[in-house]
Amino acid sequence: MIYLTLFWEYFKIGLFTIGGGYAMLPFVTQIVTKHNWMSEQQLIEFIGIAESTPGPFAINLATFVGNVVGSGTSLGVFGGILGSLVATVAVVLPSLIIIIVVTLAFEKFKRNKFVQGALKGIRPVVVGLILSSVLTVAFKVILPDFSFKNLTGSGFDKFNWVSMILIFVFAALSQIRIKGKKIHPIYLILSSAVVGVVVFGVFGIAQ
Repeated sequence: MIYLTLFWEYFKIGLFTIGGGYAMLPFVTQIVTKHNWMSEQQLIEFIGIAESTPGPFAINLATFVGNVVGSGTSLGVFGGILGSLVATVAVVLPSLIIIIVVTLAFEKFKRNKFVQGALKGIRPVVVGLILSSVLTVAFKVILPDFSFKNLTGSGFDKFNWVSMILIFVFAALSQIRIKGKKIHPIYLILSSAVVGVVVFGVFGIAQ
């Protein structure tokens, strides 16, 4: 049954993902493509929506994916709601269980050299997973036809220079300080949405 598969896949993601929502992206991409739940382009669009909407990124993305999967069943809208609930509960459940266990045993293990060593070993892997997610999304946005499986010149034919410029512009804006404070991410997200509507919607510049 699709809901059992959805629960199991997201339970595994919640159990083995260390480092937050962005470190989850390689796992999500893998299960989505494995089960053919949606295209990579759709997933990237949901990543943007999950990042822009209130709430934790990982939970938002799980909710959106669960809704798409559930909506594809015979249950329709109700199936989408059920899929959202299943995926959301599944991705949160492992963390909830682990946090309860860790809280009960924290005082005993917090100075354990093996626990500290394991945490130090995990940190660089988390950085690698996040970097992998960033590169995957960046390549799909800037070079939509590019594939590491087929490194030919055709993959560079649709270089999205507009998106490239927007990346650098908003990356620079995120580092600007006004009266000693950086621009709040909410303002950057809202302004990028407005720019997207104008550039890609009004003027119809191809993505």
